[in-house]
Amino acid sequence: MSLSLPPVPQSLKSIQHFLKTATEHETRDPVTTYWCRLAALQNGMAMDKSSKEALAVLLPLMDWLEATKKEMSGNEAISNEVVANAHIENYAMKLFLWADKEDREARFNKNVVKAFYS
Repeated sequence: MSLSLPPVPQSLKSIQHFLKTATEHETRDPVTTYWCRLAALQNGMAMDKSSKEALAVLLPLMDWLEATKKEMSGNEAISNEVVANAHIENYAMKLFLWADKEDREARFNKNVVKAFYS
């Protein structure tokens, strides 16, 4: 389930990385996408939950999270935080090992940088 959000307002700029990471991994790992967007929502609510611009980002994000949680209710990595932590840690390790291998073989490109940064 894809999500289209308006531009992130200045008051929520620090959640932009979570949203970008979620979008980049949407087709590859929906669990990572879910938890990145949840982190964005939680951090965003702590920063600004009253301005019109912030609500234009946070409310659709909340709706997406609720719908996805219902849709993926059978996936324990969505419903159980301990399982989710293990899943995300394994996924991050997989990304890091791939980027490290590419780096050691002197194959540098934008995807390697993104993998290290994710």
